[in-house]
This record gives sequence, C-alpha cells and structure tokens, in this order.
Amino acid sequence: FIVQKHCRIHFAVVMAVKPVRPRRRFGRREVPLLVLQFAAAGVLATFAAITVAGTSAFVCSGRWASRGMPSRSGAAGRVAASALSLDEVQAPSEAADDSDEGPGRGIGFIHDAIGEYALPKPYFYSPDSAAQLYRALGVNVRSSEEVDEDGIRQHMFAPQHPSLYRPFGPMEDASLLDMEGQQIPHDRNPGIRVERDFLSEEEEEAVLKELRELANSHGYDFVAPGEQGEAMSARITGRDEKSSDLPLAPWRWGLDFDKAKVPPALRQVIGKIESLKGYPLGPIRDVTVNIRQTMDYQMVPHIDPPGDGPNSFVLSLASGAVVTWSPVRALRENIERVNDDDVVVMDSYTDEDIDCLVPRRSMYHFSGNARYLWTHAVRPPASRKSDDGELETYERFGTWDKVLRRREHR
Repeated sequence: FIVQKHCRIHFAVVMAVKPVRPRRRFGRREVPLLVLQFAAAGVLATFAAITVAGTSAFVCSGRWASRGMPSRSGAAGRVAASALSLDEVQAPSEAADDSDEGPGRGIGFIHDAIGEYALPKPYFYSPDSAAQLYRALGVNVRSSEEVDEDGIRQHMFAPQHPSLYRPFGPMEDASLLDMEGQQIPHDRNPGIRVERDFLSEEEEEAVLKELRELANSHGYDFVAPGEQGEAMSARITGRDEKSSDLPLAPWRWGLDFDKAKVPPALRQVIGKIESLKGYPLGPIRDVTVNIRQTMDYQMVPHIDPPGDGPNSFVLSLASGAVVTWSPVRALRENIERVNDDDVVVMDSYTDEDIDCLVPRRSMYHFSGNARYLWTHAVRPPASRKSDDGELETYERFGTWDKVLRRREHR
C-alpha cells in the first residue's frame, strides 16, 4: 500500500536538445505527478496542469499519519472492484459535521499492476471519516457500511456527477478522435473537455517568463528512472519531496496552499480557471512546474495520484500536443503491447484509445471516469530524416493521416 498525502496544480516545460533514441520509461517518478500530473509532451513545450478539489468543502484540523493497511476482501471489495463507471457513485448529499474531527490515521491505496505499470484503483481503505478524507484528498467518497475490528472500512471516490459540468460540444468534437480517426460521440467521452485559446499570446509570454525565472530560483533536477542527461527535467513545487536542498515554491501545497504567493501571471491563470462556467470546482490544491529537456519526450500511461482531487486542468504553452487516453481495462488486456515502444509509436497502447489534440495556448480538463478509470499519456514520437538530413519527429492524431510535427522551438 502506498500512502499519498498531496494534491497539486502543475506547470511543465519541455525543451529541445539533440535527438535521442526513444527509451521506455516507467515508474511513478516519471511524469505522472502533474508530473506532471499532467503533463507534457514535445520539444520546448510548456504544459500547465491544475488540480482542484470538489465543490463541497469540509473544514477540519488534523495531520497525516501513514498507517499500513491489511488486505481486504468481502462484499465491499467486490462492489468497488467490479465498478466500471463512477458516474453513479455519488457521495451522500448531506455534508458531514466535522467540527470535532481529530487528526486522520491514514489511507491505504490499492494499485493495479499491469505489466510495469502501477495504477491506483478508484477505492481505498481507511479508518478516517468522510470529512477527514475530503480534507486529505479533495474529493467526496462513498463509504462501505462494513467495518473491521480495527475500524477500517472501504471507501470509493465519488466525484461530481457529469451532469454538473458543461455539456460536451464543438470543441470536443474537433479535439477528440478514436484510433480509426473518427470523432468521439458524446456518450463515449469519459470526461475530457477542451478549452481552446484559453490564453492570449501576451498572457502566454508572461507565464513563460515567470516559468523561466522560477526554474532559476526554485528548480531542481528531476530525472526519471532510465533517463540520461539529455532527458533531465527541472521541477518546482510547493511540497517537500525530499529531493533537493533548493527552497520550496513559496505557495506551499494542500490546505496550506497560498494563492497570494503565486507569481502574478500564474495567479491570473488560476483566476481564469476558477471563473470558468460549467466546472464545479473547489479550492486549488497546489502548483508544480516541470521543465523537461528532451527531443523524444514521452509520458507513460498513468493515473494521477489519488490526492490530486477530482478536477485536473492541463494548459499547453509554446506548442500543441496530442494526449492519449486509455481505459485501464483495455491496458490490462494488452500488457505486452503497452510495454513495447515500437508498437505504441505506430499503433498506440490499445485499440480503444482516445487522442486529444491540445493546440497551443489551449487547455484540457478531465474528471470522473477519465480521471480515475482511464490513463493519460503522451506517446513517443515517430522520427525520420528529411531530405536535408534534419531529424523530424511526429505524433499521430487518431491515425497517421493526421500528424502533429514536433519542431525545435515548441
């Protein structure tokens, strides 16, 4: 069991260096924390991902304590394990009275082992109350009535119902394709929305300037397992990851997150997101900046850490990107395929994948099933030598009939 404690927003920058041969990269330190959480892809590409909590806010004091959880079985486990959709898994309408809540005892998360991937399941075990869990995770839960002798019960994520979000529309029609190049019908969309031209050119430049300054003052080297010097990243975050002696970002994280400490241009981005209509958002959890320096960037399929809250926003700056979504069930059925980069480059992870095209200065949001039951990733690019000997790299969008070229300054 892995005890998670933190939730966040993320900004990521990907910079171009000399071309390198694509490598398989696995592990949670890779880029799945916004890591990016969200993500990024490309060459000199900047991505911002913002994680916020749900609408219902609990206020309680307490601390985190990790606690080992024994394995569980029984009816509660069978219900959660068999759930293929979170659309109807809703928390009780009444808010818990948490005025006298003490510190939480901890959370035991369950992970799905799919080849070399470890993906968190949408349920977990804890003795804590719904109010304590909301404080820790930023999302409501549906709790089992069965309690063991240690007071531990099973809980399942209960994010906001899809009907609370704006309807899918033309932006999603233009941005989402299946692996045959067809538009995704609205009833097949797991919870992905796109906001095009979210920032102006002037706003984008202001954010990029702040990111460069932040990297110089607070960034530390962030290298995923198996990566070499060409693929190093710089990371800025407000939470203590025990990875550097450099100062933490001043805005901190979680319940201690202080928006006033976020630089002006980034703070303006947060404000624009908070003012969006059709998104039931709660408080911001964190901001993280990631700068990646690699020509062949890829982000392996992952589900963001459970504590990141039910709403994630990813903003693409300085370039566009293609983000690929895969249902966990399909990944499980294609273990050998999803662990073979050569196959993934040409055919994607599964035949059920959905590609999301995110143009420059645009943003995508994911929630519900897309947040908890689907992975998101950026496939490694295909490359070739041009007539003048220059290396060209491409990502497919749906099929190879539509491609996005990765350029030097992206």
